[in-house]
Amino acid sequence: MRDDRSPAPRTFGSLPPAAALQLLGSEVRAEILWALSEARGEDGPPALSFSELRARVDADMDSSQFNYHLQELVGQFVERRGESGAAESQLVEGMAGDHGEGYALRPEGTTLTRTVRAMSVAGDAEIEPFDVGLECHVCGGAVEAAYANAIFSVQCPDCEYLYDYNLTPPGVVDGDGDVVLSRVARYNRHVRAAFADGVCPYCAHDVTTTFADAAETAYPGREHREVFVHRACEHCGNRDNLTVGEAVLTDPDLVSFCRERGVDVTSTPIWELAFAATDHATTVLSRDPWRVAVEVALEGDALELVVDESLSVVERTYS
Repeated sequence: MRDDRSPAPRTFGSLPPAAALQLLGSEVRAEILWALSEARGEDGPPALSFSELRARVDADMDSSQFNYHLQELVGQFVERRGESGAAESQLVEGMAGDHGEGYALRPEGTTLTRTVRAMSVAGDAEIEPFDVGLECHVCGGAVEAAYANAIFSVQCPDCEYLYDYNLTPPGVVDGDGDVVLSRVARYNRHVRAAFADGVCPYCAHDVTTTFADAAETAYPGREHREVFVHRACEHCGNRDNLTVGEAVLTDPDLVSFCRERGVDVTSTPIWELAFAATDHATTVLSRDPWRVAVEVALEGDALELVVDESLSVVERTYS
């Protein structure tokens, strides 16, 4: 946590974050950012001249009034490229060919508009519950998946055990059930793998690690769990809960052990891997300090990994 002696946060445009957000309090500026975002999706250089940009936003707007709003964005969300007197571009010279002259989004503007685009969809962004093709590891019921309010969930309707519950962009709704499941499994795997590796998938900051007894949490299905690994980013506020099995999915010994026995843990949906989707193979060895073991058993062989309170693997045992 930042103390009073730490410098106040600033954007790359040298503004306090709240001041940067205040720049967006104008319909004209929002239209400017969106027009430049649209230009990025077209063939050719993503930079627009002043006149072309004004024509796309509001051709009838007074030139000086439009310029006022545009210049408010320059240096924070927009940059001016290649013209006489223009500030130096953030682009590496010669990278990706000729980007043209005029006004274009800075990385901050690209991130902002890309986030809005990613969470936008035409029509209803909902998927009614459908069968995943998996027998619940807890009760044997048919596990279902659904999508609503930007949350993709995988859950057993019989015992309510929750396998997956993640903020997921609505691009997942494009396709049939098998396509959707494959896409979600891959997307959420990368997001959760970053957390497991100790890096926030949204802002690249380090994350904190806290172990908690399942019974002491409000997590659904906690009666079927032993322990939760809570990882949180103090920089952007992102947070998630992992099983210890998830946290060790990328361990090279575990990956090799499973692959040699016909299971590719790098591509199999996490909810299909009982040792990662549940705590059936998890044993809490101690709580002060935390030491937790996960045993992966395949074809009569077993690999046990023990992690400490930093989620580092401290022991590997084959049997």
